[in-house]
Amino acid sequence: MNKVPIQIMDLTTLKAVVFELSQDIVPSRFENAQQIDSHTIQLGFRTLEKLTWIEISWLAESPRIVSIPPPKRYGEKSTLAKQVKHLLVNLALVEITQTGFERIVRFKLSSRPGKEIEKELIVELMGRHSNILLLDSKKKVITLGKQIKESQSRLRPIGTGDIYTSPPPLKGLIPDYSESFNSWKDNICLVPSTFKNSLKDTYQGISPALTLQIAGNNYNDAINIINQSVTSIELDIWEAIYKKWKEWLLDIENNNYSINFKGATDFVVWGQMKSNAKNSKIGISLSIYYSNKIAERKINSIREKLKQDLKNSKDHEIRKLEEQELLIQNISEYITMQNKANNLLTLQSPTKKQIIEAQRLFKEAKRKKRSKESILNRINFYKKKISNIEYCELFLNSLMYGENNDNKNNLESIIELKEEVEEYICIKKNTSKFKSNRNKEQTSNIKEIQSPSGLKIQIGGNNRQNELISLRKGKKGDLWFHAQESPGSHVVLKSSNGLFDEKDIQLAADLASLFSRARANKQVPILMVPIENLQRISGALPGTVSHRGGKVIWGKAERAEKYFHHK
Repeated sequence: MNKVPIQIMDLTTLKAVVFELSQDIVPSRFENAQQIDSHTIQLGFRTLEKLTWIEISWLAESPRIVSIPPPKRYGEKSTLAKQVKHLLVNLALVEITQTGFERIVRFKLSSRPGKEIEKELIVELMGRHSNILLLDSKKKVITLGKQIKESQSRLRPIGTGDIYTSPPPLKGLIPDYSESFNSWKDNICLVPSTFKNSLKDTYQGISPALTLQIAGNNYNDAINIINQSVTSIELDIWEAIYKKWKEWLLDIENNNYSINFKGATDFVVWGQMKSNAKNSKIGISLSIYYSNKIAERKINSIREKLKQDLKNSKDHEIRKLEEQELLIQNISEYITMQNKANNLLTLQSPTKKQIIEAQRLFKEAKRKKRSKESILNRINFYKKKISNIEYCELFLNSLMYGENNDNKNNLESIIELKEEVEEYICIKKNTSKFKSNRNKEQTSNIKEIQSPSGLKIQIGGNNRQNELISLRKGKKGDLWFHAQESPGSHVVLKSSNGLFDEKDIQLAADLASLFSRARANKQVPILMVPIENLQRISGALPGTVSHRGGKVIWGKAERAEKYFHHK
């Protein structure tokens, strides 16, 4: 299904979340605040039963208010978090309001229920104009998510100390449940256009997602309908859409919401398609949806940038290698020069001119010989760098293999790989907005699966992870697997933890072939070495090892893939 990458929190979804939050955290006492990035803040409210957290984001691509599970402590020292925490301390959340078809939510706080409102937290979810503002009792802005300067908006600049003014009023008619079918249809058809444009321009509170939802439950059918001209839509389709329109308005009026992830859009919070789990929380479900989608977007962004950086670095090193190989061809004639000089000096009566020429040839041959040694060293250096880049390309391609489809963990893994590439390959200052939350010494997000005998099999996802599982965390009795003479992940069977059999060894060998550059081959020779026979190569990239002894086993990447799909 070709749905939009991230479904925006529209008016309908916002109403559903506000209604749910009003039931869950009103009244409650504000307890904590932390800002996890430049456009997202998390707030904790204490009810009689528990501490409930909400997340508010004014990110243009996905502005939202959602409930979240208790988060890790992070970002408590940001300026905005400290200001909010200081200004709302000891205040109670007594009301959450959202009016009509505006996407503006007001969190009202006072010393206790029934007392005068002392602070008001306003959340405006309006695409790139989204913002969060904290007002005092006189409607003056105390702090806000982002300052809006006159150069950014002449219509409504706003900053700390300004008196809050509402956004311009919405255009279009207010949807009315009592409006007749003919009046509704005539209003939409007033200006001939596609259904999606006419509906959006005629009524308030209409989003692309809602337009698809009222057009039908199947994405392809709905997309065909909304892209038709209003003059070409059949009467029976108009009647079906009007029926869904009325259902939508009735559900809003009755606060009849339940989230479902099936339909014409990623999720629906109204209508007949109700969630199978009646007690599922809309806010929590949406927080999972948005965190996965945002992580997926970041992963794709980092992957494409990393892929291009590695390609550019590899092309650069290949050009340098070709230059050196061309030089080596040009200086390989030094032996010929030496022979020619010897021939001149072994003449029975060489002339002075011939002696001078022989000396020149010896000198030039000596220089070329020294140059050859230097160039060979450079050739080996560039070959090593190309090999390191190919390792990183392999890790990037292998990142999404395996059973771990958690976007949050995948994001952490690709950020680790990016930092490693920036440190060892494309040497640059780490100023990226995407940074790993892990310390280099901490345990990374290692891929782990269970062998047929119940033992752990660990798979390195980058050079640091290779070093971690093979050298730092490896124990005597563990077995190490790696594709022979091919870039690949280290695979470690934790046989120090229990008995193993041939099935465990074969699976580890198959995994080593799957996570190697030779995975396309029908069979891949895999080295199996007791982990105590490994030794780190000094001065090389993390995870670069030499080994003593070992045994070659044939691995099949195809078998490993089937194991992931059928276990």
